[in-house]
Amino acid sequence: MRWGGVFARFDGDHPRLRCELKWLLALWLIASAGSFTSNARASGEPATPSAAAMPQVQILGLTDAALIRQVGLSVPPLRLNCTASTVALQRYVDSAATAAEQALQASGYFNAHIEPTMIHINDCRAPQLTITLGEPVRVALVEIVLRDAAGENLADNAIFKPFLQTAVPTLGSPLNQSGYTALKDGLMARARGAGYLDARWQVHTLRVNPKTNTADIALKLNLGIAYRLGSITVEQSLLKPVLADRLTGAQSGDPYTTQRLVAMNQNLAGTHYFSDVRVRPELDARRDGRVPVVIKTEPNTPRRYEARVGYGTDTGARLGSKITQHYVNSSGDFWKGDLSLAQRQQTLTGTYSMPRLSDPLNQQYDLYTKFDRESNLGITTISATTGAQWARKFNLWTSSLYTEYLLERSQFGTEPAQTAGFLLAGARIGRRDLNDPLFPTEGSVLSASLSGAAKPLLSTTSLIRAHVMVGGLYPLGDWVVKGRAEVGGVATPAFSILPKSLRFFAGGDQSVRGYAYQSLGPKDANGLVIGGQYLFAASAEVMHPVYGRDWWGAAFVDTGNAFDSLANMALATGAGLGVRWRSPVGMVRVDVAYPFNGTSHMPRLHLGIGASF
Repeated sequence: MRWGGVFARFDGDHPRLRCELKWLLALWLIASAGSFTSNARASGEPATPSAAAMPQVQILGLTDAALIRQVGLSVPPLRLNCTASTVALQRYVDSAATAAEQALQASGYFNAHIEPTMIHINDCRAPQLTITLGEPVRVALVEIVLRDAAGENLADNAIFKPFLQTAVPTLGSPLNQSGYTALKDGLMARARGAGYLDARWQVHTLRVNPKTNTADIALKLNLGIAYRLGSITVEQSLLKPVLADRLTGAQSGDPYTTQRLVAMNQNLAGTHYFSDVRVRPELDARRDGRVPVVIKTEPNTPRRYEARVGYGTDTGARLGSKITQHYVNSSGDFWKGDLSLAQRQQTLTGTYSMPRLSDPLNQQYDLYTKFDRESNLGITTISATTGAQWARKFNLWTSSLYTEYLLERSQFGTEPAQTAGFLLAGARIGRRDLNDPLFPTEGSVLSASLSGAAKPLLSTTSLIRAHVMVGGLYPLGDWVVKGRAEVGGVATPAFSILPKSLRFFAGGDQSVRGYAYQSLGPKDANGLVIGGQYLFAASAEVMHPVYGRDWWGAAFVDTGNAFDSLANMALATGAGLGVRWRSPVGMVRVDVAYPFNGTSHMPRLHLGIGASF
């Protein structure tokens, strides 16, 4: 009561009492500290554990790492120190035993015996749980029914069957309640994702009989109807409404699925018209089996600029720039220009593209022109090309039909320059399926082209030219095996007047390593490589990581040549070692290759950026 009175007057802010209180508190603290010290010394007993010391919960009887982890994470944290009261410690150990029991039941052990005790460790009392597991509960029955609005059981439908094959526990297996929860949630998620938006559980029970150690699972899902897409509204102002709608890749009446919504988003975001795309199904407005969809977009910047700097042993040092006009008009037309300045080759290209209104995601018409100058190993060429093509995409395939006019002036060594023109018509096809476009370790590529010209149709001579390249990567453990093969040929009655771009050469970073770029092929009387009518090249390579997953070592063998007849192939072979670096801009390749043919047997360094085939 006295101290209460003092504090009452202190709260009243009396100066004299504030002073008295300070002295009383100081004297009390000094006296208390002195008495504690004297008692500890007088007793002659070891010092008691510090109040800050924290005992550890001991869990005995478990050998399975997963069970130990689950029980350890389920037991509440012990926030009592060694000086805690017996009542508090007993309360904790009882709650820990209850939590451990629940954790074991979740793993299928309903008959486990848990003995909570208190033990002494280093003069500190600590809780201990001794667990005897007993036999686990095993799954005795699994009943799954997924009925749609027509009453058909869709458990064998492709939507659910692959998931059920892996998620349903086998009869006789130990019960795992988290597995049951994952099975139940997975079925509902797949139902909603497939358009069964009104799906409701009719039965979802897990019955456990601890006496027989058996469990029965019953899941009956009333799917309802499968919804379809209703009206699709694309909020944008750049394009014609019909073009924007077709760029979604979907239309009203298509099945409503999560996968389709994602595809709509990717289709629009994959164009160069929009910087942001958000697909929003109006679930609350669904009726008559249809869900309206609203797509909000943000326009992209009108144009984009790029600059490039690089080096490759085929081209030497190079600079480049590119400009892209993302949209020209409401029809979705766009254009791009590209300038590349390298030591051996300088190129300027321009392309004007028009999406095909009936299938703008996959088809477009291109008008293009290209100016090129190249000087390498004594051959100088200047060419201009203008043409049009119809390009089409289908899954991983690309194809095009084109016609173009090529005008090229070539000079081979000291020979007089000759100019030739060709009206070419042809087709290209390609397929690219790689697990990583920047640093592939698995997949395949294919490219093929066929073109021709006729002398009566604005061409210097008639010709048919074909070229095919196929390559692939296959992982074997930590190793990656890579292979490539390339063949080509041109048939013409006047090969000697063909320009360099229509002939075949071998050698270089992406052909036969160990030899200079385009240094393999038939030669003229002065020893100058002038190119051949046919081409064959092949490569085998293995890669293995040497430091993390970003640095790889490589060993390879390349062979090939350009030639004028099958009887005179004279393949040149090179082999060597290399390093691959997974850089932020893609694969950086450094190779040292030794040439086995020719007069020079000096190893050659090859540098390049990007995955090559």
